[in-house]
Amino acid sequence: MAYRNRTILHALLDWGQRTPDAVAVTDGDTEISYASLASVVEAASRRLVSLGVQRQDRVVLVGNNSWQWVVCYLATMRIGAISVPMNNRLAPAQVGELLEILGTRIVLADDLHLGMFKECAGVDLFSITGSAGRSFFSLETATELPALPETSEDALISFTSGTTGVPKGAVITHKALRQNAEVFADLIGDDPSPSTLIVAPLFHNTGFVDQLCTMLFLGGRSDLLPRYRTQGAIEACKRRPVSFVTAVPSVLRMMMTAEGAEAIYGPARLVLFGGSPMPAPWSLEMHQRWPNLRLVHGYGLTEFTSCCTLLPPEFILSHGDSIGYPAKGVELRLVDENGQDVPDGVPGEIWVRGETRMREYWRRPDVTAEKIQGDWLRTGDLGERRELGLLYHVGRRDDVINRGGEKILPSFIEAAMAKIPEVAQAVVFGIPHPVLQNSIVAALEPRPETKVNVPALLDFLRTQLPGYAVPETIIVGNDLPRTASGKLDRRAVRAAYLSSAQGH
Repeated sequence: MAYRNRTILHALLDWGQRTPDAVAVTDGDTEISYASLASVVEAASRRLVSLGVQRQDRVVLVGNNSWQWVVCYLATMRIGAISVPMNNRLAPAQVGELLEILGTRIVLADDLHLGMFKECAGVDLFSITGSAGRSFFSLETATELPALPETSEDALISFTSGTTGVPKGAVITHKALRQNAEVFADLIGDDPSPSTLIVAPLFHNTGFVDQLCTMLFLGGRSDLLPRYRTQGAIEACKRRPVSFVTAVPSVLRMMMTAEGAEAIYGPARLVLFGGSPMPAPWSLEMHQRWPNLRLVHGYGLTEFTSCCTLLPPEFILSHGDSIGYPAKGVELRLVDENGQDVPDGVPGEIWVRGETRMREYWRRPDVTAEKIQGDWLRTGDLGERRELGLLYHVGRRDDVINRGGEKILPSFIEAAMAKIPEVAQAVVFGIPHPVLQNSIVAALEPRPETKVNVPALLDFLRTQLPGYAVPETIIVGNDLPRTASGKLDRRAVRAAYLSSAQGH
């Protein structure tokens, strides 16, 4: 069906009439049909209206993956309010800061996360699982509902996962949600029974945009896993096989190597991964074990709703470290420090534009002006266009190291370190230097049951890199900070190093 001038909410209601008995959402033993989901969402919408929630008010939602979370997410948007999926791992101080930024009073949380808000004054807090606190689903319902939202209206605020500074909330419209669903619908293709297992937390764009909204757009099924456990994912897929799998490479690998992996990958038609390229041996193994499986690498960011570029299946084995080509409806430029396009083979900042671009950062006109240039979104990522017009992600603009006037991409050094068998992961960063501006530090984790010989490593790097790019300092550790996707966290590692160096 075409929803060019309509929203994901329109799709839900239409599927509720066209295929009322088709399963929309599962949560353990609970199966909710499209007709039932539409009905429950309408009732929850009326409860929000009875609480005085008006169009474009912000409603915070926090909890583990559950059918109640899905209903509240959709109900908030159904009445034209703005849904704010909140990370359920935030500290109390962070929670208070976000609530102040949002100017919200209604918070919907599951029982496990009600305690996150115990120090927050002036908040109406309701339990969506109903066994503790005030139960949202026991509230009276209003008799009238507002009209469905327009595509131009704001649908949600998704906070970026930056490690420093004031949190930034990307404001996403209903049009952006629908357009992103169209991109994923094209990827999924002619699937008579589209279905997906949501292993990522629903507060991540992967869960609530790429998977849930896409399935609602297609009339497909979303299976919810409360939290990721490899064996739990396998058991869920044994019970209800799915056609679309998406996760970061490290999670896909854990499922690949587990007993029972066939339950996940055997019935699947499409596997999408992002966050980082998949190591070539892993993608080759997947191709050999499940030759009919289509592997796609996606690059995206919160401020663009999700997807910016896609590497098609035919390039995964031959050009697996590429991020591919612009996704449907996306225009892309690579520009220098003066905003001029760079030629092929020269790194430049990735700029993108399209209907999925955020409207703004919530109540942050200063950083919005820095991030958006005309219609273009400045990603802060550095890319390079190489053979066949393929794009490669080569680092972050802010990560570039200036050592004595020589500008060095950390990824350039990290690629050389990856050639060393004993190195599992490495990150490179600059630290202040009184003369050179920056000196170079590399932090690495060794592979299990191996030991890194630092002098030998430096000797090897001198054969691979120009002298100015060889790190002055090498850190070896087994418990270095990681991001949510399992990669070493460059900023956290750098902050810890500087703190240690200053004696804190």
